[in-house]
Amino acid sequence: MRKAYKYCINGALICGFGNALLEIIKQSNNGPDRLFNWPQFWTAMGKGAVVGGGVGLVTGAIVDYFNDKEKPIKTDPVLLLLANKVRLESNDPVYRILDEKARWITHLIISEFGSDLLGEPYRFGSSEKRTALKEKFDIDICIPGKSSAFSSTAVMYNDFFEFLKGLEGSNGIVRVRRQSKTIGIILLINGTEQKIDVLPNRITRRRGNHSSGYIYVNKSGLLSRSTYTKTNPRLLNDIRLSETQKRILVVLKDWKLRENIPISSHLLQYLILDGYSYNKCRIPNSFSEKLIMVLEYIANNIDSTYISSVENTNNIISNIPSHQKGIIRTACKEIVEDYEYQPNSILKHFPNY
Repeated sequence: MRKAYKYCINGALICGFGNALLEIIKQSNNGPDRLFNWPQFWTAMGKGAVVGGGVGLVTGAIVDYFNDKEKPIKTDPVLLLLANKVRLESNDPVYRILDEKARWITHLIISEFGSDLLGEPYRFGSSEKRTALKEKFDIDICIPGKSSAFSSTAVMYNDFFEFLKGLEGSNGIVRVRRQSKTIGIILLINGTEQKIDVLPNRITRRRGNHSSGYIYVNKSGLLSRSTYTKTNPRLLNDIRLSETQKRILVVLKDWKLRENIPISSHLLQYLILDGYSYNKCRIPNSFSEKLIMVLEYIANNIDSTYISSVENTNNIISNIPSHQKGIIRTACKEIVEDYEYQPNSILKHFPNY
């Protein structure tokens, strides 16, 4: 939308109602016995609307003029550079150290619980799929336990927790904590805390099954109680994103972190795939326009979309509070509208510091 039209409408509404309010205040000061002068009220509102609309029209026209004169920038290289800058790479020094720590922990688990495991522990999550951020990442390890080796998911979780708790103080481990579904291992690396998440998974008794099972869910409040839920973390690794889609996810994860947008990375991943599916056969060529395509899809569908996680169809990841959906929709819509008015504006929302 051209700013001249937008500013004209907004100026007319603001000044019109503002002048009408002033007229109400003015007439109320004339005393309670005096009748309200409606013609004078409507005249004041009209005058305010005319003045405000005129000022808005002129201001918007000036903005439109300079916008039309702005030289187009090649935004793709800048956005791709941003993706490469913020994405965690396997040769990152901190990641390489954490990777060695994760291998060491995995080896200890196999040595201690070897006969209780159904296959070797495996990694999953964003670090494994190369969609993690350099400034905020961890390593996720799933431990597949035999159903016959543990009497319950709670026993399984506690057995692994007690073993890992005993590693505190060794090889850089500063503390081991209980988390909602995982066991968090906090390590000190180069003066900063890094994390490895261990997910004990009690595999369901079923021929040929080596990945689907149940995990323990710690209670989240005083009145709640611990429970368990079904999951299959290997299926998370089966979600395939193209290299371009991975870069879009990385850029959006960096954006949501900077702007405090209340949307999970897990949900973002599904929305990117859905956005591509919805726009099949009309996918734009440039990276910038692909990013805008995804944001427009999110803005238009975040209120109505129904997405369940692939590893557990009962886990409805799109089920988030309505006020959070409103924040997400507004933020995405603002970027799309700014881009439609001035494509260079995309670099304002995704700056390459």
